[in-house]
Amino acid sequence: MSFSSPRSHNEVQLSRTMLLDLLADLQARTFQAFGCQIRLFIHGGAVMILHPSLSTSSTRRTTRDIDYIKRAFGHEWRKKGVYGAEDRLQACIDATAHKFQIGTDWMNADPDVALPFARDPKGHIYDPIYYDSKQPNNVEMNTVYSSPGLLIISVTMFWGVALKLVRYKKEDPTDIVAMLRHGTKLNGVQWTPRIMETWVKTLCWPMGYNDYQPQRIEELKGRIQDAVRLLQNSSDEFLPGSNEHSHALVPRSSSHSMRDAALVSPQGHAHMHTPIHMQPFANFPDVHSASHAPPTHQHSFQSPTAGPFRMPEPWISPSNMMMRPQHPQTRAF
Repeated sequence: MSFSSPRSHNEVQLSRTMLLDLLADLQARTFQAFGCQIRLFIHGGAVMILHPSLSTSSTRRTTRDIDYIKRAFGHEWRKKGVYGAEDRLQACIDATAHKFQIGTDWMNADPDVALPFARDPKGHIYDPIYYDSKQPNNVEMNTVYSSPGLLIISVTMFWGVALKLVRYKKEDPTDIVAMLRHGTKLNGVQWTPRIMETWVKTLCWPMGYNDYQPQRIEELKGRIQDAVRLLQNSSDEFLPGSNEHSHALVPRSSSHSMRDAALVSPQGHAHMHTPIHMQPFANFPDVHSASHAPPTHQHSFQSPTAGPFRMPEPWISPSNMMMRPQHPQTRAF
């Protein structure tokens, strides 16, 4: 593809309909450029709009961009012996932006610089967010867009929550509430600050929580407590509003029509998939417990090398790494 343009900032708020139009155009271009379906892993506000379950329980209606994990995309194509795939994809993104007259960063990977790396038990560097999100159970539960030229998968919900806890501004609190409510719908868990903190710290250990300074730990605890308070103050008939100051309650909106064939129907969302290599509490606490108390049993991180999934091959030239010498687990929500 010969089209290229300088990067420009998008100020247009993108609705669900606009996102679908953009992705329809983009997938046609990627199919032409790559000759097959490519897949991208995304996080952020676009997930709340495109996800077949979250889109009906979230108050978010627009976003300025789609955050995708560029380093994972490039990694997959380098494994196939193809270099420069990222530039080819960017040309497609730019061309779509040009057609719709929006900024070229309507789809971007700017947050990649802050995403952690980790080491597996053999010392190999890998991307824990990508690794967790590409597992079959997450692909089944959290695919948000599928077309001949493009497959888009949300990162796991626990990573989605963890990343939003880092910023916790604007619509992040209500986005987190929607994801927590999604977990409650799946298996009935009753969230408490202690349960949520254990859940995030256990599953997202590469974030380096053990190295947080006391002030940062207290900040994290405060955000978790605020998110749980917002969740508990809502009900089946109401959702937390998007106003970050008032946290007003607004009526639940009607379900979106699944008019576009590219959107994946929420099949398999009626029950919780049991992840690979996890302790019983690692995904959610035991919902059959009357007290819903946080787990008290001991656990150890287990390597996926012991099971049917092999650890990914060593990562290529990671930068801005945060590495934790612990064993990863694999699970999804």
